[in-house]
Amino acid sequence: MTTYIPALIWVLSGLVCLGIAKRRHVKPTTLWAMLVALIGPIAIPLVLIAKPEKSNHA
Repeated sequence: MTTYIPALIWVLSGLVCLGIAKRRHVKPTTLWAMLVALIGPIAIPLVLIAKPEKSNHA
């Protein structure tokens, strides 16, 4: 059972990262998704420093 804990942390951090990205309006691309899957929990700070998309609402 303890062998599943790192995988669970990896998946949960990916979901948290996706939630933060949606809230900050960061466009998820294929490269972005692969990077999150590869680096796991380290992706959360990276998405926090990512620049949000510019809104064309005027």
